Amino acid sequence: MAEFFAEVQIPHQKFYSSAPFPSVLAPVAAQRSSAALLARSVKSHRPYLESLLHKSGALLLRGFGVNTAEEFNDVVEAFGFEELPYVGGAAPRTNVVGRVFTANESPPDQKIPFHHEMAQVTQLTSIVIMMFLLIL
Repeated sequence: MAEFFAEVQIPHQKFYSSAPFPSVLAPVAAQRSSAALLARSVKSHRPYLESLLHKSGALLLRGFGVNTAEEFNDVVEAFGFEELPYVGGAAPRTNVVGRVFTANESPPDQKIPFHHEMAQVTQLTSIVIMMFLLIL
């Protein structure tokens, strides 16, 4: 997918049965990226992205200029996966926009113990899409 996606490696990346875990994609170096361009590219390269996800079990997209919940929602929608509504979960979550929810509503000084995120739901999802923003 040389026109937009470049497969890259990151420190501590593992390999299982010769497949990287996670598969990591970044924008091609010569190309400026934006959330809108990423969303369009996800739509047009969905079979390629799904094949990487199936092969490695995880797909990490880095450096694509996705900076807001609204932009992240557009990228999530571009994948076209069926939505599994968050109903009846044990943790309170706030809907930010579209399919984007907060991960945790605890005060910042509270520790979050190791746990299984889907332990108390009756219908499991096969795909989880997450975004991490560093807020300084």
